[in-house]
Amino acid sequence: MDQSIKMIIACEAYRGELAAFAHEIKVPILWIEQALHNVPDQLHRIILEKVKEAESRLNPGDTVLLFLGNCGGALTGVYSQTLKLIYPDVADCIPVILGSLAKFNSLQAEKPGSFYLNKNWIDAGEDPLNSSRKYIEAYGEKKGWKVAQLMYKNYTDFVLIDNGCYDLDNYRLHVHESCSRFGKAYREEKGDLRFIAAILNRECAMVEIAPNSPEQAAVEYKSRGEFFPEKLTKEQVEG
Repeated sequence: MDQSIKMIIACEAYRGELAAFAHEIKVPILWIEQALHNVPDQLHRIILEKVKEAESRLNPGDTVLLFLGNCGGALTGVYSQTLKLIYPDVADCIPVILGSLAKFNSLQAEKPGSFYLNKNWIDAGEDPLNSSRKYIEAYGEKKGWKVAQLMYKNYTDFVLIDNGCYDLDNYRLHVHESCSRFGKAYREEKGDLRFIAAILNRECAMVEIAPNSPEQAAVEYKSRGEFFPEKLTKEQVEG
């Protein structure tokens, strides 16, 4: 791992992947709840709180790696008064878990209707089957199932990523059940840890934010609200 990095702030989506590099990672990791990627306002606030915690524990000028994707633009306007912040220049964590942005782009070109899953997303309840159960509990059987169908209607494939970090036998069964319930095709894609290694070693495209950056301080974060299922209109759900 790059020796300039003194702390990592990471999404729990990467727990198994970063555990594979435990022999290299000798710095503290501050974890952020994975499910927050669907509520970018909360994610943005928690990132700022973690940065403040890092400021209280590190020396001015130290470097902190934000092992995060820019989900929902939650990293917009994030900076530190005293620390240098760096993070991979990716929109979300899917390319990282697959192993490269090039692979993700190739798969998207071939199968643009893919919804990607891994063990941690399923454990966090951030998958179609678990989401449908939450919607049914919140809205009742008929309306809740309609909400679930609307949320995933544009996807054709549910894709389980296997990058060798987890035992996936039970998760394959879970995703197969999801496909059966939603009428989607099941796929698996092999991932690898090359992107994880590249981030830890600062060998990929990174965003770098200097301490007390006036440019970053001037960037205004704009509220984005929640993604699921609040963006559905009443007409969509009840029509």
